[in-house]
Amino acid sequence: MMSTRRFINTPDKLYHRCYVLARERRSRYYRLMKIQIVSCCLEEGNLSFPLGALTIQTAIQHHIQLKESPCSLGSYSLDDDPIASALESARSGFTHVGCSIYLWNRSWFDQFAQTLKRARPEAILFAGGTEVTANPLSFDFSLYSFLTLGEGEETTTLALSQLLAGKKPEGQGILTQGGEVTYAYPLDLSTLDSVLLSGSANSFAKPGSSLLWEMTRGCPFSCAFCFESKGIRSVRQFKYERVSEELDYLLENQVEEVFILDPTFNMDKKRTVQMLSLLAEKAQAIHFIFELRAELLDKQLADLFSRLKCSLQIGLQSSDVQVLKAINRRFDPVLFKQKIDLLNQRGIVFGLDLIIGLPHDSYTLFCKSLDYAVGCKPSNIDIFALSLLPGTQLADDAQELGTLHQAEAPYTVISTPTYTSEEIAKALRLKDACDLFYTKGEASMWLHTLCEAAQCTPSALFTHVASYTDFIKEKQGSGQLGMEIYDLQEQFARSLLKKLKREKYLPPLLSFMELHQGVAFLRETGENPVITIDYELDELALLDTMHIEKFLEKHPRRSPQTLAIVENEDGSLSFVEQK
Repeated sequence: MMSTRRFINTPDKLYHRCYVLARERRSRYYRLMKIQIVSCCLEEGNLSFPLGALTIQTAIQHHIQLKESPCSLGSYSLDDDPIASALESARSGFTHVGCSIYLWNRSWFDQFAQTLKRARPEAILFAGGTEVTANPLSFDFSLYSFLTLGEGEETTTLALSQLLAGKKPEGQGILTQGGEVTYAYPLDLSTLDSVLLSGSANSFAKPGSSLLWEMTRGCPFSCAFCFESKGIRSVRQFKYERVSEELDYLLENQVEEVFILDPTFNMDKKRTVQMLSLLAEKAQAIHFIFELRAELLDKQLADLFSRLKCSLQIGLQSSDVQVLKAINRRFDPVLFKQKIDLLNQRGIVFGLDLIIGLPHDSYTLFCKSLDYAVGCKPSNIDIFALSLLPGTQLADDAQELGTLHQAEAPYTVISTPTYTSEEIAKALRLKDACDLFYTKGEASMWLHTLCEAAQCTPSALFTHVASYTDFIKEKQGSGQLGMEIYDLQEQFARSLLKKLKREKYLPPLLSFMELHQGVAFLRETGENPVITIDYELDELALLDTMHIEKFLEKHPRRSPQTLAIVENEDGSLSFVEQK
């Protein structure tokens, strides 16, 4: 008969078994990583949502081999001290620290990484982000154990799981010292866990907040200045069901504004209609910001955009056909204007982008591009000095093109054979004047009338604005203007037309300006402004299309009338006479 004694635990055997289990648990605990993913946004504010860092954190937290290793987010901005932030990470005992590095925060992370490595030499540092992908060989591998090039969810988790197993990180898109530069991009986006649905974004998704959101990745275009062209050329889409669920999350958390990161939102007409229909059906309370190509607009898409609370950002870059051809962009100025008119006819808010310092461009051509942009009546014009990102076609061809640029981030253009450094400085001065007077001052609806009264182009007008603001600052003895933008606009218009001996245009011009300034003030603040105008509202509306010279001939000045502007429940405006 078989003895049962060997199935009975004696005290000694029981103690030994518990000891072995405890030792295994301790060994397993010490093998776990304590991971921090660090982000550094431009500033605290509406769009300080670290989507890139959150995608990596989410991927780690759901990875089968890493999910038991605690992974937290260190969220900072450029206003935070990188040295103090690094010491905070060092004190927290993180074993592995990942840095989300972009063009604007490269120097911040250089200081962060150096400080952290001095304070905690045993910590494993790694990095990813567009700056890492653009310029990987500029990073110090005595600080970083590995870099991830491309989109990092799969490569970061692979590298960390290899380290957990005691192996060296390697694979497509993973770069270690002396390794080959390769890139990796998840082809099937359905394999990626959602930052929103996983709860990773819960601390950011609060009532009234602003978030970044992806519906697609990739761009089929090959613009020579753009880093998107360095990625894979096919557009990959997140599934409709996931997008719909994420939208429900945004609504449930009462998110107020969403910037959709798709490089060209309206690339696929069928998909665009599907997504806009979903947003129009569910999300009337959210303000959406889209980036798109004007040439791909049509009446159906414009109608759908008009059903949303949204604004569109469109890359014009230049209005010169040859300049755009040199950066692999096609441009038909007549067609572009026709497409933009679809937006203006429906009252859709949109902005245009311009770039200073493109190959074959010049200060004269830039002024013409600025004039063309203003003629499209965008709500804002965003102007940038060209950054020659490493790996882009313009950076690769910089020497051949004769383009001088900064050697380190942000790689800004210094001069070109057709654009001297002095002319670039002049263009940047126009940019500042346009930012202040046009975009901040919301002058899109009346600037053309001021130009007609002054008999000058918009670019010439902004030159006058720059001189006038310099004069005001010098007069006040400070670097600040010290006045409200609407007051500045009125004082400038009076001063300019008086100097040009064209004061006769001031009554209709100032009334037209005040009308639109009042509407802009209401939209911005929600408060009901009171305006005083010298013409009937129906008469002033004619200045949208009628030259101010003809207006003066046909419409005499009337007695001043004071009106309060009130917004109705349906979004329309009423003008209530004040007595």
